[in-house]
Amino acid sequence: MSPLLLAGSCRTAEVPDGARALERVKWQVAQGPRIPGTPGHTAVRGWIASELTRLGGRIERQAFVDTVAGRAWPLENIIGRFGPASGRRIALFAHFDTRPWADEDPDSSKHDQPVPGANDGGSGVAVLLEVAELMHARAPDVGVDLVFLDGEDFGHSTQPDHYSRGSRGYASRLPPTGDAARPVAGFLFDMVGDADLGIWDEANSAARATNLVELVHEASRATAARHFHPEARHIVIDDHIPLLEAGLPTVDIIDFDYPAWHTVADTPDKISAASLAEVSRVAAWLVYRSALAKR
Repeated sequence: MSPLLLAGSCRTAEVPDGARALERVKWQVAQGPRIPGTPGHTAVRGWIASELTRLGGRIERQAFVDTVAGRAWPLENIIGRFGPASGRRIALFAHFDTRPWADEDPDSSKHDQPVPGANDGGSGVAVLLEVAELMHARAPDVGVDLVFLDGEDFGHSTQPDHYSRGSRGYASRLPPTGDAARPVAGFLFDMVGDADLGIWDEANSAARATNLVELVHEASRATAARHFHPEARHIVIDDHIPLLEAGLPTVDIIDFDYPAWHTVADTPDKISAASLAEVSRVAAWLVYRSALAKR
């Protein structure tokens, strides 16, 4: 079922619909791998833009070519802007591409197969679009950018600079500090749909965006998010690193205890509507209720 068929499944503002988010995960995976240059990538990229437009977002596209792993890749970040065009802005991020190779699969014969990306890619996209649904129902008081990043998942442990290419492209295009169009804070959602959800502080975020990590703790308490834990467990190279390096405080909200990570088993049956709803409630609180959400 296309998520477009769920458009009538409207709830009150600030109450996300986990079932609708799960359908969006399934739809993305059904398009095939979202590797830049493939039909699945093109389909999902266009669908994100059309969903943002349908929900009242002002669209910006950042298209560029990046050379990674020995070849040139056509990348395109999609940004949907909501709320006032002036004043404070915050940004929520997720990547929509999927990994070209399942190099962590326990079966080495599958290492050259693409990752389906239900959790690693699909879940973050679904959470951001759920926030878009809420902002369509009630506009936020401050500006909110929903940023769908391309080219996150090319890297290897021996070549960490190959990761987060879309994030690097976004960071290089940020307006200067003090410009009204520049967000003051970022929240990255990656691998947030696991049915066995467990979100712990990410160490780089805790060290370099401490105030935002504390804000996420506040959000999890306020929304009774039982699967958020206020202790650092992992150090992760992810899309937040180029943003931090560009001077944009950003916290990585990630469940890195996911056995299907970078395997062919990263499929929708591992994803839970309840998990997506819990994370979406935290995201909605940041947009509507946090100190950053007040003019």
